[in-house]
Amino acid sequence: MFSKRFIIAFGCLASVAQLCAAEKESSIYDVSVKSVSITDDATGITDIASIHNGRPFNVIANLHWEEQIYDVNSTNKLLWEMSVGGIVEEKGVVDLSENRALPVTLNVGQASIEKSGTYNIKVKIRLDTTASENNRDYESFAAGASFVPLVMVLLFAGTTKMVELSLGMGIFTGSCMVAGTLVGGFRTMLDVYLLNALANKDHGYVFLFILFMAGLVGLIEKSGGLKGITHALRDYVKTSRSAQGASFFAGLIIFFDDYANTLVAGASMRPLTDMCFVSREKLAFIVDATAAPIASIVPISSWVGFEISLIQAELDRILEQDPNSEIGNTSAFAVFMQTIKYRYYCIFMLMFMPLLIISGRDFGPMLIAERLTKVYGRT
Repeated sequence: MFSKRFIIAFGCLASVAQLCAAEKESSIYDVSVKSVSITDDATGITDIASIHNGRPFNVIANLHWEEQIYDVNSTNKLLWEMSVGGIVEEKGVVDLSENRALPVTLNVGQASIEKSGTYNIKVKIRLDTTASENNRDYESFAAGASFVPLVMVLLFAGTTKMVELSLGMGIFTGSCMVAGTLVGGFRTMLDVYLLNALANKDHGYVFLFILFMAGLVGLIEKSGGLKGITHALRDYVKTSRSAQGASFFAGLIIFFDDYANTLVAGASMRPLTDMCFVSREKLAFIVDATAAPIASIVPISSWVGFEISLIQAELDRILEQDPNSEIGNTSAFAVFMQTIKYRYYCIFMLMFMPLLIISGRDFGPMLIAERLTKVYGRT
C-alpha cells in the first residue's frame, strides 16, 4: 500500500517537473508582420507606391512585438521568406542574440519585375512556434508610364481651360495607376492625396497664410487703401507702359513670399492698370511671372526656406547611406546658393519682363486681350 502511494506521488512530481520544464522551454515572443513596403534601390526613396519594370527594389517588413523582452529560452532564430507573385525570391535567418534590441524593420531582400501588371509581395516570418505573414499588391509599369498623369493634365487643360479639373484628373489618373482599379483609384485619391494633404500641418500653415493675407487685402480694399495707392501713383503712372513697369516693380519688392506677392501686388496694381487700359490678362501675367521667380532666387523667402528643408533631408539621407561622403561638411543653404545659377526659368523670366514692357510687344491671345482693352475699354 505504501509503495503504491509512493509511486503515485512520484509520478505527480514528475508530471509537474515536466510541465515546468516545458513552460521554461517555450518562447515568450509574440511577433507579427505589421506591414510590407518597398524601397527603391537606386535612390533610397522609401515606401514607393508603384514599381518600374526592370528597376530593383528592396522589400521591407515592419514587425510588431508585443513585448520588447529578450527570451533566453528561445532559439532566437527568426526565419523569413519573401515572395513576389507567388514565387519565392529570397529566404533568410536573423539571429536575435546578435542584436541589442528586437528589430522593428527587416530588409527581406531585393527583387525586380520585368513585365507590367499587378504583383502580390508577401513576407512570411517564423520564430519558434510563432508564425505570421503579410502582403501587399503593387502595380508595375514601364518607365514611360510616369508621364501619363502629366499628359492627362495637359490634355484637359488645353481642352477645358479649367485648371482645377485638369489637376484633379491628373491626380485621379495617377491614383488609378497605383491602385490598379477605378474604384481603388477614387478611394486613394480621396484618402491619400486629398484628405491627407489637407490634414498636413505644413499645408495648413499655407492655407491659413493665404486666408489671412487675402483677408488683409480685402480689408485694405474696403478701407480705401487701394484707391489711396492709385491716387498716390496717378501723377507718376500715366501710360500703359509705366503701369506695367510699376506692377513689375511691386512684384520685385514683395519677394518674401510668392503667395503674398500675387495677392498684394495684383490687388494693389489692378486699379492703376485699369486706369491706364492694361488688360487684366496682362496684369495677371506680370504678377505671376514675377512672384515665383523672385521668391525662388532671393535667399530670404518662405519658398527658399521650404527648399532648404528638402535639400537638408536629402543630404541626411545620403550621409546615412555613405557616412564618408564628401557632402558631410556641406550645408543645405550652400547647396541652394549653388543652384541659383541653374534656375534658368526664373532668371530668364525676370530678364524677359522688362524687355516685354519696354518694347510693348505682345503675342497671341495676349495681343488680342490688349487690343480689346484699348479699343473697347474692357479690362
